[in-house]
Amino acid sequence: MRLTRRAVSWLCSIIVAVALSTLWTLVGPYPVAWGADTDSSTPGRSEEEVRLEPVVVSASRVEQRLPDVPANVTVITREEIKQSPARSVDDLLRQIPGFSLFRRSSSLVTHPTTQGVSLRGIGPSGVSRTLVLLDGIPLNDPFGGWVYWSKVPLESIERIEVARGGGSGVWGNYALGGVINIITRRPEARAAQAKLDVGTRDTVDADLLVSHVTGPWGISLEGSFFDTDGYKIVRKDQRGAIDVNADSSHKTFNGRVEYTPSLASSLFLAGSFFREDRGNGTPLQNNETETGYVATGGRLKTADGSDWQLTLFSHLQTFNSTFTSAAADRNSETPALNQFDVPSTDAGFNLQWSKRIFQSHLLTAGTDVRWINGETNEDATFNATLGDFTRRRKAGGEQFLAGAYLQDIFTPAPGWQVTIAGRFDSWESFNASRVEKNKQTGAITRNNQFDNRDEFAFSPKVALLYHATDQLSLRSSFYKGFRAPTINELFRPFRVRNDITEANADLAPERLIGGEVGMDYVVMSNLLGRLTAFWNEVKDPVVNVTKGIGQGAAIDPCGFVPAGGVCRQRQNLDRTRIRGIEAELEYHPFPRWAVSGSYLYNHTEVVSAPNQPDLEGKRIAQVPRHQFTLKLGYTNPALINFYVQGRFVGDQFEDDINALKLGDYVVVDLMLWRPIPLPKLSSGEIFLAVENLFDRTFEVAKTADGIVTTGTPVLVHGGIRVRF
Repeated sequence: MRLTRRAVSWLCSIIVAVALSTLWTLVGPYPVAWGADTDSSTPGRSEEEVRLEPVVVSASRVEQRLPDVPANVTVITREEIKQSPARSVDDLLRQIPGFSLFRRSSSLVTHPTTQGVSLRGIGPSGVSRTLVLLDGIPLNDPFGGWVYWSKVPLESIERIEVARGGGSGVWGNYALGGVINIITRRPEARAAQAKLDVGTRDTVDADLLVSHVTGPWGISLEGSFFDTDGYKIVRKDQRGAIDVNADSSHKTFNGRVEYTPSLASSLFLAGSFFREDRGNGTPLQNNETETGYVATGGRLKTADGSDWQLTLFSHLQTFNSTFTSAAADRNSETPALNQFDVPSTDAGFNLQWSKRIFQSHLLTAGTDVRWINGETNEDATFNATLGDFTRRRKAGGEQFLAGAYLQDIFTPAPGWQVTIAGRFDSWESFNASRVEKNKQTGAITRNNQFDNRDEFAFSPKVALLYHATDQLSLRSSFYKGFRAPTINELFRPFRVRNDITEANADLAPERLIGGEVGMDYVVMSNLLGRLTAFWNEVKDPVVNVTKGIGQGAAIDPCGFVPAGGVCRQRQNLDRTRIRGIEAELEYHPFPRWAVSGSYLYNHTEVVSAPNQPDLEGKRIAQVPRHQFTLKLGYTNPALINFYVQGRFVGDQFEDDINALKLGDYVVVDLMLWRPIPLPKLSSGEIFLAVENLFDRTFEVAKTADGIVTTGTPVLVHGGIRVRF
């Protein structure tokens, strides 16, 4: 672990502050007995705490109490976010059973195109098989489907709702594995909050959020800055002269204006700007992203009981990235691919109506549209004699997705609830092409003008919920899902060191059929258990299929592949199957103590692959069979609060042919925090966090030539959070 003088100074100050504030509590003018309840935020707290269930919006597009949602839903509250040592949304979500990115490493130090999210192991890759929403607006990248998790500062989040299980019945594209809805904080009267978090590896995380409400108007503004020197991502015994820290820096600005003239109507205007700069572990590999979005809309409740909602949004983004080929001894590298301009734009809207009819039916109907335009402009085939690339490629196109949905939440009798939903989706791909030319002469060497394509899908869902007793609820559901291939999958090739993955303009949409059964059981007033068994089959899953091992010669369709490298191409397999069990337990043995655990068993396999029969029976790449999380928390604001979490992730395979195995690992994280009194401030808090407490080295990726990328080493950081 490397500690700079600046980091040491900051961390020592934080540790001293924690010690002094604790000592003041114990020996100051108003001593507090150990174990006494002084939490001013929970007056009259009883020995048996009452857990208030939050409202869940994302699972069914309408507001329902958590116990009334017929799905396995986890809600991460504002308090839980503050108590976590995580500094990005994806690291926070790793406590959820089945949550995973394409790579095991944090989004803070990995290439953005590896940040596609999966729930329950449904085809992890760079693209997401889970719909991620920010206040109901798609956060999935319009060009590639991955997620820029750093776009959303943790300080801005009110809660996160994670609904596992097929969600395409009302949400459509991307929601094969479920829906993650990130809900941000709303404007408050004369409120301001600031956070400064510093740590090892010259890491700085600063955030300022201000808001105000006057009459019907509300406004909030937020600025966030993050910078880290990062760490060397290649395993220590394999590093060469080219291996440097994977550093990262990003800046975010968010703004929101709300107008609420009455309880029955509201309007909003929101916008964001985000810029990210990354070094990807060698001097010549880096990427940059600059993106902004704007959204507006409103809500109106009419006299007949109807609830109307309208949202319009647009994203504008530019991206560039460089890739290299490393020498066998990793002491030199050669430029291999320069994606110097990858622009994308999208625009969309959603119009929704809902109304309760005859008290037993809650009807919801709506339509949404999303138009996407994106392309990649890149140089390939580096000529050392010329000192330049010899090929220039431009590839991309447009997509149009439109859907209409209808849902009825029916309560036929007390304790029973039936949900029936259905959605029609239309996907079109048009104006698509791939043109390559000789960069020096301008001569066109390849000119593909792809045919326009369109697909239709129907995604039904039927769910049943039965409250057998006040303590026991039983639930089941059956669903179908749909995901269209992205512009990135269809037209953009990419490279990781010497491994090349080609695009495929003929990809078909993925279609899922699945179901689940589960139960929620309050064993005692302070002990809650959840158990869910699920089964999913994916038709035409998009997989990076191995086409050959490089011998310093050309391999179709990748062209020249360096020795030891691999040629892969995105292809549709015929069918994959994912089955598993999720188990969760939450226990409060004493008012100040909380223990929770979760376990996921995930059995995946390729059932049918006529175009690659050797894959049949193989496990799906990037899916561990076992995941386990155990958390222990203690809260005593008069003394100290702590949170410790251990995560076990089982072994998994890097590749489709199951030749590159990534071992299992255990990581332990620790968080300490304590309120402190500060003059003229409404509240203050200091905190100290340690990620990967025991500095466990674990594998997150492996190339065909044996180069191993490792995950986050021990990181220590801490700081102060104040509210004005």
